[in-house]
Amino acid sequence: MNRDAEIRNALPATARYDEPTRGTGSVDEFELREPPERLDRVGQYRLTAEIARGGMGVVFKAYDEKLHRDVAVKLLQQRFRDDAALCQRFENEALLTSRLQHPCIVPIYDCGQADDNRPYFAMKLIDGKALGDVLSIVPQSQLDRSRLLKIFEQVCQALAYAHSQGALHLDLKPANIMIGSFGEVHAMDWGLARMWSQPALEEMNNVLHSSVIKAVSVFGTAAYMSPEQARGEQLCPRTDIFGLGALLCEILTGRPPYRGRSHRGVHARAMRGKLQGAIARLDASNSDQRLVNLVKQCLSPDRNERPASPLEVAQVIGNYLETALEQAESDLCRFFDLSLDLFCIATMDGYLQRVNSNFPRVLGYDTRKLVSQPFLDFVHPDDVADTMRVMEDLTNGKPVVRFRNRYRHDDGHFIQLEWTAQAILDEGHIFAVARDVS
Repeated sequence: MNRDAEIRNALPATARYDEPTRGTGSVDEFELREPPERLDRVGQYRLTAEIARGGMGVVFKAYDEKLHRDVAVKLLQQRFRDDAALCQRFENEALLTSRLQHPCIVPIYDCGQADDNRPYFAMKLIDGKALGDVLSIVPQSQLDRSRLLKIFEQVCQALAYAHSQGALHLDLKPANIMIGSFGEVHAMDWGLARMWSQPALEEMNNVLHSSVIKAVSVFGTAAYMSPEQARGEQLCPRTDIFGLGALLCEILTGRPPYRGRSHRGVHARAMRGKLQGAIARLDASNSDQRLVNLVKQCLSPDRNERPASPLEVAQVIGNYLETALEQAESDLCRFFDLSLDLFCIATMDGYLQRVNSNFPRVLGYDTRKLVSQPFLDFVHPDDVADTMRVMEDLTNGKPVVRFRNRYRHDDGHFIQLEWTAQAILDEGHIFAVARDVS
């Protein structure tokens, strides 16, 4: 019997896996489906629609009839209602999460028991998408990649705060990261969270059930698990660092660290830390080497070789984003000046704020004169009214405007220019490019 077969046979009987995400393998024997809920309310909350279902709970959009607002209500699934340990662990999620007051952690409003004695808790309703849904669209530009990395950086910050409060998340994955309608980031589903620091353990010992404190079973999502979590060993903050690495791995490659044909196969790979496939995908991803090295460090099977804190991971991401922005600005400036077209940035009140080198070359004026007086001063008198109407369209939010007008050359003759312009109203600027079509 080879080593992989030995590990598969040694998988804990108590292991429970969440449903797979993209690329983690088939559901096979774990495809247990619960019949639709018959409850239409719990406590003061009228359940209006099911919006999510995980390994242990089901989440509803609900209406709070006392405070007259929409909320999310998480309810233990029916098939677990007679499992005392899972009921207690579900309640622990509400108790532990309520201690974590952070902008990226959803606040808990209330908790209680439904009429059939299942525990539930109410929390803020997040209107948005899971990161997993966002990742289903392959990034098409550096801008998309930067946006994803900024989301990841906020997850690191939220996790650093949780660790400072003595809590481990232990189930980091794209499905558990929500992006709100206004770009706000939330680390969701603290159902596997455990206290790890001694002060936190002592403070919460009389509140939380010991199942949160002791690693007596293997729980989680195998495709994102550290080896120590997959083996049911002692956990620590560096276990979550592996989860951050798994999250970043999927951002860069589109896949989680482990893949397989079944959950048992994926779990067996996680127990051994078999990451050759993930490493190959990272090396082939054309990602910046700094990001690839960070993922590899976070995914180290030896926890002592991983970064010590989520803040260290966030710092690497922040430094990368800052450097990438500086490079993008440098490249833009180079393109701005080398292009054969006339590029400019204008203010809403009618002045050229910045022009590329083609403006002086084509029009004959030096840059200082071009930016020191209203640009309408250079426009042919017969074209001023039309140019002002274009300006009005831009300031009213029309996204892109194409038009022609004539600009006076320094020697007195006029040059026909064809323009494409767009206003960025929040910044008070108009970006425009012109071409000599005389």
